[in-house]
Amino acid sequence: MSSTGKQDIAKEHRAPPDRSVSTYRTLLALFGAPTSWVGQMSLSEPLAAYACYPYQVPLPAPLWADLSVILAMISLICLAGGLLSGYVAWNLWRQASPLPGVTGAGEHAFEADGGQTRFLARLGTMSSFVFIVAILFTGCAVLLVPPCSAWI
Repeated sequence: MSSTGKQDIAKEHRAPPDRSVSTYRTLLALFGAPTSWVGQMSLSEPLAAYACYPYQVPLPAPLWADLSVILAMISLICLAGGLLSGYVAWNLWRQASPLPGVTGAGEHAFEADGGQTRFLARLGTMSSFVFIVAILFTGCAVLLVPPCSAWI
Protein backbone atom coordinates (compact mmCIF):
# COMPACT_ATOMS: atom_id res chain seq x y z
CA MET A 1 0.00 0.00 0.00
CA SER A 2 1.40 3.39 -0.91
CA SER A 3 1.61 6.38 1.38
CA THR A 4 -1.24 8.06 -0.52
CA GLY A 5 -3.47 5.09 0.27
CA LYS A 6 -2.76 5.54 3.99
CA GLN A 7 -3.55 9.24 3.74
CA ASP A 8 -6.86 8.48 2.02
CA ILE A 9 -7.85 6.07 4.80
CA ALA A 10 -6.94 8.65 7.45
CA LYS A 11 -9.04 11.29 5.69
CA GLU A 12 -12.05 8.95 5.62
CA HIS A 13 -11.98 8.48 9.39
CA ARG A 14 -11.66 12.12 10.39
CA ALA A 15 -14.65 13.98 11.75
CA PRO A 16 -16.35 16.26 9.25
CA PRO A 17 -15.53 19.96 9.76
CA ASP A 18 -19.10 20.79 10.85
CA ARG A 19 -19.04 18.20 13.65
CA SER A 20 -15.50 18.79 14.91
CA VAL A 21 -15.11 19.61 18.58
CA SER A 22 -13.48 22.80 19.74
CA THR A 23 -10.61 22.40 22.18
CA TYR A 24 -11.89 25.41 24.12
CA ARG A 25 -15.33 23.85 24.54
CA THR A 26 -13.75 20.64 25.77
CA LEU A 27 -11.57 22.53 28.26
CA LEU A 28 -14.58 24.55 29.45
CA ALA A 29 -16.57 21.34 29.89
CA LEU A 30 -13.78 19.71 31.90
CA PHE A 31 -12.49 22.59 34.01
CA GLY A 32 -15.23 25.25 34.10
CA ALA A 33 -17.19 24.02 37.11
CA PRO A 34 -14.14 23.07 39.23
CA THR A 35 -12.60 26.47 38.49
CA SER A 36 -15.85 28.18 39.48
CA TRP A 37 -15.90 26.36 42.81
CA VAL A 38 -12.23 27.14 43.50
CA GLY A 39 -12.94 30.77 42.59
CA GLN A 40 -15.90 30.83 44.97
CA MET A 41 -13.77 29.47 47.82
CA SER A 42 -10.82 31.72 46.98
CA LEU A 43 -12.94 34.87 46.97
CA SER A 44 -15.53 34.32 49.69
CA GLU A 45 -13.39 32.76 52.44
CA PRO A 46 -10.74 35.53 52.61
CA LEU A 47 -13.41 38.24 52.34
CA ALA A 48 -15.42 36.76 55.20
CA ALA A 49 -12.31 36.20 57.29
CA TYR A 50 -11.10 39.77 56.86
CA ALA A 51 -14.56 41.25 57.47
CA CYS A 52 -14.91 39.43 60.80
CA TYR A 53 -11.30 39.23 62.01
CA PRO A 54 -9.31 42.11 60.51
CA TYR A 55 -6.67 42.96 63.14
CA GLN A 56 -6.24 39.83 65.28
CA VAL A 57 -9.37 40.79 67.21
CA PRO A 58 -12.70 39.14 66.37
CA LEU A 59 -15.52 41.55 65.62
CA PRO A 60 -19.14 41.02 66.73
CA ALA A 61 -20.37 42.26 63.31
CA PRO A 62 -18.65 42.34 59.93
CA LEU A 63 -16.82 45.43 58.70
CA TRP A 64 -19.23 45.71 55.78
CA ALA A 65 -22.97 45.66 56.36
CA ASP A 66 -23.54 44.04 52.97
CA LEU A 67 -21.14 41.12 53.51
CA SER A 68 -23.89 38.51 53.12
CA VAL A 69 -25.05 40.12 49.86
CA ILE A 70 -21.48 40.21 48.53
CA LEU A 71 -20.95 36.55 49.39
CA ALA A 72 -24.31 35.60 47.87
CA MET A 73 -23.43 37.43 44.64
CA ILE A 74 -20.09 35.62 44.46
CA SER A 75 -21.94 32.32 44.91
CA LEU A 76 -24.49 33.17 42.20
CA ILE A 77 -21.80 34.19 39.70
CA CYS A 78 -19.85 31.01 40.38
CA LEU A 79 -23.04 28.94 40.11
CA ALA A 80 -23.71 30.52 36.71
CA GLY A 81 -20.17 29.60 35.61
CA GLY A 82 -20.65 26.02 36.82
CA LEU A 83 -24.02 25.72 35.09
CA LEU A 84 -22.55 27.06 31.84
CA SER A 85 -19.75 24.51 32.06
CA GLY A 86 -22.26 21.73 32.72
CA TYR A 87 -24.40 22.82 29.78
CA VAL A 88 -21.41 22.81 27.43
CA ALA A 89 -20.34 19.39 28.71
CA TRP A 90 -23.83 17.95 28.34
CA ASN A 91 -24.17 19.29 24.79
CA LEU A 92 -20.74 17.90 23.91
CA TRP A 93 -21.76 14.52 25.27
CA ARG A 94 -25.02 14.51 23.32
CA GLN A 95 -23.17 15.54 20.18
CA ALA A 96 -20.55 12.82 20.63
CA SER A 97 -23.05 10.04 21.37
CA PRO A 98 -24.36 8.20 18.32
CA LEU A 99 -28.07 8.54 17.73
CA PRO A 100 -29.95 5.23 17.82
CA GLY A 101 -31.29 4.16 14.47
CA VAL A 102 -29.37 6.76 12.49
CA THR A 103 -26.99 5.45 9.89
CA GLY A 104 -24.83 7.28 7.45
CA ALA A 105 -21.50 8.97 6.96
CA GLY A 106 -21.71 11.13 10.09
CA GLU A 107 -22.66 8.25 12.40
CA HIS A 108 -19.11 7.47 13.46
CA ALA A 109 -17.71 10.98 13.15
CA PHE A 110 -16.56 11.04 16.77
CA GLU A 111 -15.25 7.46 16.68
CA ALA A 112 -12.21 8.57 14.68
CA ASP A 113 -10.47 9.57 17.90
CA GLY A 114 -11.22 6.23 19.55
CA GLY A 115 -14.09 7.59 21.64
CA GLN A 116 -11.87 10.16 23.35
CA THR A 117 -14.33 13.00 22.71
CA ARG A 118 -17.23 11.04 24.16
CA PHE A 119 -15.14 10.07 27.20
CA LEU A 120 -14.02 13.66 27.86
CA ALA A 121 -17.58 14.94 27.40
CA ARG A 122 -18.93 12.36 29.85
CA LEU A 123 -16.16 13.15 32.33
CA GLY A 124 -16.93 16.87 32.01
CA THR A 125 -20.63 16.22 32.59
CA MET A 126 -20.01 14.20 35.75
CA SER A 127 -17.41 16.64 37.04
CA SER A 128 -19.70 19.59 36.40
CA PHE A 129 -22.53 17.93 38.31
CA VAL A 130 -20.32 17.25 41.34
CA PHE A 131 -18.91 20.78 41.43
CA ILE A 132 -22.30 22.43 40.87
CA VAL A 133 -23.51 20.60 43.97
CA ALA A 134 -20.37 21.78 45.82
CA ILE A 135 -21.04 25.37 44.74
CA LEU A 136 -24.63 25.08 45.99
CA PHE A 137 -23.57 23.68 49.36
CA THR A 138 -20.87 26.31 49.78
CA GLY A 139 -23.41 28.98 48.88
CA CYS A 140 -25.84 27.60 51.47
CA ALA A 141 -23.28 28.33 54.18
CA VAL A 142 -23.80 32.04 53.47
CA LEU A 143 -27.51 31.63 54.16
CA LEU A 144 -27.28 29.29 57.14
CA VAL A 145 -24.29 30.60 59.11
CA PRO A 146 -24.50 34.17 60.38
CA PRO A 147 -21.40 36.26 59.69
CA CYS A 148 -18.93 36.71 62.53
CA SER A 149 -20.70 34.17 64.71
CA ALA A 150 -18.96 32.03 67.27
CA TRP A 151 -18.80 28.33 66.44
CA ILE A 152 -19.31 27.24 70.03
